[in-house]
Amino acid sequence: MAELITSRHNPLFKRVREALREHRDEIVIEGPKFVADAIAAGWKPIAVFHRSAVIGHRSSVDIALSAEIFDSLAETKTPQGVIGLFKRPDDRRPMTDDPSLLVALDGVQDPGNVGTIVRLAAAFDCGGVVLLPGSADAFSSKAIRASVGAVLAVPVLNLTVDELIALGRPLFCADAHAPIAAAWPPQSRSVLVLGSEGGGVSEAIRAVATPVAIPMTSRVESLNVAASAAILLSKAYEARRGR
Repeated sequence: MAELITSRHNPLFKRVREALREHRDEIVIEGPKFVADAIAAGWKPIAVFHRSAVIGHRSSVDIALSAEIFDSLAETKTPQGVIGLFKRPDDRRPMTDDPSLLVALDGVQDPGNVGTIVRLAAAFDCGGVVLLPGSADAFSSKAIRASVGAVLAVPVLNLTVDELIALGRPLFCADAHAPIAAAWPPQSRSVLVLGSEGGGVSEAIRAVATPVAIPMTSRVESLNVAASAAILLSKAYEARRGR
């Protein structure tokens, strides 16, 4: 039977709480399916915490938390009884040589949108997701849940704008005011840059990227960044399949 932790002063409890707050070198994944998927994908758990009511015969990394302190860590409204603590994956996983379309997020601050776009990148066979400065962490708990676990399989890379430009790939940026005739979908080895929900892409990106608009009526001014990503990535995927 695994050790039962009942104190908020326990070092492991504090470690999980810090990972939830900071998500720097260590990250937290909540829910039995997401934790199992991470382990199946090759992630090595530091520890897997179980709500005491569901603890049973477990491995050496499994630890039981009292119901009270487990629930204080859980970020979902209905905790599912399992929380995994993992080392943050190396964000330098090979991606830049992938010939597929890459998605770059420029100041997208909502972790729900970041996670959803990671999921879209997986759905439409993109080579990976680049996070530019100002974007939410794709490995925050909310982003992981929004990706429905896709972040476990999609490469995520943190770059500066200069590093992105240095990849030498054609850059396209979503822009509600761009000419409809702008070339989309692009050839392979391109990057679609999606900007913040309020201000769009940065001036540094705008200066070097080809703007692309989505044809729509004047009844709305713009689309949510995740909705825009879904439309543009779907069109690009359809074009690639048709070649």
